[in-house]
Amino acid sequence: MAGAREPGRRVAVGRCNGAWGLRGHVKVTLLTTNPDRFAPGALLLVRGRPRRVLELRSQSGVPCVQFEGCFDRTAAEALRGALIEIDEADLPPLPPGEHYIHDLVGLDVVTTAGAAVGRLHEVLRTGANDVYVVHAAEGREVLVPAVSEVVIAVDLESRRIVIEPLAGMLDR
Repeated sequence: MAGAREPGRRVAVGRCNGAWGLRGHVKVTLLTTNPDRFAPGALLLVRGRPRRVLELRSQSGVPCVQFEGCFDRTAAEALRGALIEIDEADLPPLPPGEHYIHDLVGLDVVTTAGAAVGRLHEVLRTGANDVYVVHAAEGREVLVPAVSEVVIAVDLESRRIVIEPLAGMLDR
């Protein structure tokens, strides 16, 4: 079943941006809305290898993490650009009607009339509501506000999203 938690499938929760300080901390860009994933003791996958979080600090609002086995600046620099992931099976279930972004990316987008719009490429997180970036067949992008008036149905099993486009939304 599409959308089911698949063994071995991973989800990115952060990216190492470089060393911070001299004791092996790395600055991290969060790719999750759950910063508790980086709490001391948490087990994460860094470049596919399990690493325990030893310490979490904040420098001007940027999380700085020290991973097990990373005790100096040289080791921290070696992690620059590394993806930080978790197993998809470790994600908590969501309430009905809510979906993880990684489950949505790649779904086909169609109108309620059945016309193909394109494929969901990216989800932009804005203050008010998310915006779906859909790559249309003609090579153009269509921006779809992720609000209930527009997004009518998300069917993970059929791998499609049904929308009721706003006036002018699909105009070239």
